Amino acid sequence: MQRFSLPLAGGHLAGLNFGPAHGRIDLVFLHATGFNALTYRQLLAPLAPPWRVVALDLRGHGLSSLPARPGRLMHWQGYAADVTAAIDPLSRGQGSPRLIAGHSMGATVALLALARRPDLAGGLLMIDPATVPSAWRRWLLLPFAPRLLRRRLPIARAAGRRRADFDSPAAALASYTGRGAFRTWQPGFLEDYVADGFGPAPGGGVRLRCSPAWESATFAAHRHDTLAALRALRVPARLLVAGRGSTTAEMLPEIRMAAPAITIETLQAFTHFIPMEAPQTVREHLLALATATA
Repeated sequence: MQRFSLPLAGGHLAGLNFGPAHGRIDLVFLHATGFNALTYRQLLAPLAPPWRVVALDLRGHGLSSLPARPGRLMHWQGYAADVTAAIDPLSRGQGSPRLIAGHSMGATVALLALARRPDLAGGLLMIDPATVPSAWRRWLLLPFAPRLLRRRLPIARAAGRRRADFDSPAAALASYTGRGAFRTWQPGFLEDYVADGFGPAPGGGVRLRCSPAWESATFAAHRHDTLAALRALRVPARLLVAGRGSTTAEMLPEIRMAAPAITIETLQAFTHFIPMEAPQTVREHLLALATATA
């Protein structure tokens, strides 16, 4: 595993490279809201070698230093623009990545990036993407909607109230272990999340790198048009849906209408955190998709 930092407007986009440091990228992977690229090391590292896998720290997350101003975040197109801007310098003329994939927000951002640039990758795997019903769209376009959602949407409100500071990484890890969504994660994922999810705090101890305000703003920023991006899909695509606590299941009828060629599988035994609970299953889907796009 190698770390890199890519200069973009206003700062740097950080990431991880698994496998060969050069040549065509086999997979670009994007993380969920509040997490970071290293969180998914247990999922991605077994693919490399022979694959070259690039995992990015999206704006406001992990080790990336791009500006992250919560009051200005209205949609996820900025995340998608960062991804498209990063692909060419990372590929270094070796052609488009074979696949792009993501979890939760990362899945939606991968889709939006493909809609912006259809030649970005040869295939798409979305793991329980974060979506909102299309009936909300007209309301979400109102000027006050994102600010109101930060206060009223339960997941956004809870994110804004997260504890940001701990005495040490070990204290943060102890606080999370066996609790909430982390209860179902396989060993190693939580440790990796904490390793890059916290940095030194000015007064000592450690602080969340993805600030509670930025995480809350991300959960509330849904002015992007997911269905339009689905209609624009021109590459083989697979969608994995959680059997419990899915952020996608409610949208499945609309997803099927917008992208009838997409392969959809519901994994009944798993929650929204499919990569952390069933990494081997996700790898099998990535390998199958790579075969389909060869």
